[in-house]
Amino acid sequence: MPHISKITTWLLLAALTACSAGNPAATTQKDATMNQKPPAIVLVAFGTTSDKGREVFGVIEQAARQRYPHHDIFLAFTSQTVVDRLRQRGVMVRNLPETLAEVQTQGHKQAVLQSLMIVPGEKDAEIARIPTGTLQVAYGQPLMATPADIRAVAEAVSDDIAADRPTVFVTHGNSKHSQYNQALLEFAAVIESRYDSAVTCSVEGEPGLTRLPRAQQQAKAAGGVHFVPLMLVAGDHIENDVLGDDPDSWKSLIGAPSASCARPLGYNTAVLEIFFRHLDTARTALQAAEG
Repeated sequence: MPHISKITTWLLLAALTACSAGNPAATTQKDATMNQKPPAIVLVAFGTTSDKGREVFGVIEQAARQRYPHHDIFLAFTSQTVVDRLRQRGVMVRNLPETLAEVQTQGHKQAVLQSLMIVPGEKDAEIARIPTGTLQVAYGQPLMATPADIRAVAEAVSDDIAADRPTVFVTHGNSKHSQYNQALLEFAAVIESRYDSAVTCSVEGEPGLTRLPRAQQQAKAAGGVHFVPLMLVAGDHIENDVLGDDPDSWKSLIGAPSASCARPLGYNTAVLEIFFRHLDTARTALQAAEG
């Protein structure tokens, strides 16, 4: 019996050695693929100093972790002013270069940088200019990158439109580069063609406040106005420019007895789905480039 045991052991070892030696290159490649981490996912936002507004990023990160359980999720702010002010208050956040350095420190070779911007613009251009070191990266488009995206966003926010009062969509806009307002103007055309009680205005640039008198007339008859932030975060613009008590706030200009406000886009699961579709497209492009 001991003699049989030794022969059996030798045969098993010989078989395993033969399998390993049969294609050493394939084995090495397979081991390298298995050991490589999935691409890191970096969610890139402008940021906000508002404590209440910043809560939305926790919601977005949690949604990303549920959808991509095998990927490490990171959050980066592009505004250094926001980062510096938060750090002065003891809130530790990272800018994009610091985040990318951390991604590499954790052993990642690839990363998907998903923009959390609403429209294509100068902020996305800034993201693309940040050095990525040795990382192989792909970039996910902002929310309203195509006409199909704009229609999808209009559908996603349809439940936020009030039934008993006019609805004012609050956008940021760009006063320096008018080409970056095009997506907002296209959204305004889509949403206003569907709903007589909806108007779109912007804090800067186009469409500006040209449509606000229309909401003012409707609000006078309805006794109230409803605001919907077409923004990821309800930060300073919503808290002060729109809902503030100053005479030049949108609420004061409309002069309605009551004003309500929907939650910003970061809480809208249908909107997050659009962002994640863009992320999936970038992730597929990264895999194709690797292949």
